[in-house]
Amino acid sequence: MIRFSKLLICIVGLSIAGTFAASDVSAQTYMPETFNENQFVEYERQLNAILKTRRDEEKQFVAKVVVLVRMGRIPSRLVSTSYQWALKNRPDTNYPFIYFEKVLRIQARALELDNEIPVFDYKIYKSAGQQVAGQKASAGQRTQANRNFFSRRPSIR
Repeated sequence: MIRFSKLLICIVGLSIAGTFAASDVSAQTYMPETFNENQFVEYERQLNAILKTRRDEEKQFVAKVVVLVRMGRIPSRLVSTSYQWALKNRPDTNYPFIYFEKVLRIQARALELDNEIPVFDYKIYKSAGQQVAGQKASAGQRTQANRNFFSRRPSIR
């Protein structure tokens, strides 16, 4: 009984791994020009998964790109080469979307399709080092208070 359950677990595990491998391969060999409506939904879902989109703005950008592919305004090859570049040349990144968007824009400019690529607002990303004006002022006040406190302490000799 135990051997049978272990065998069953192995078979299920291999079939799941095969499904993921097949979906990854199919994502890279898509021919969106021949898609029906349901396939475009799956295409968008897989692009979001491949690019690890996190924010709503990123997902909206991918949705707009998929619509442009569906309308034939940008070639699907442009999209696939852009995400393949991001995955190949930046394999250790947690957020390949950032590179995908930049590469898509660069390649579109080379093909004179840069007006077709949707606008993306980079201001949604705030660096950990950026502070708003109030934070800078309060940080400066704390620093000055610390300096005043430590400069007034009597020195022990």
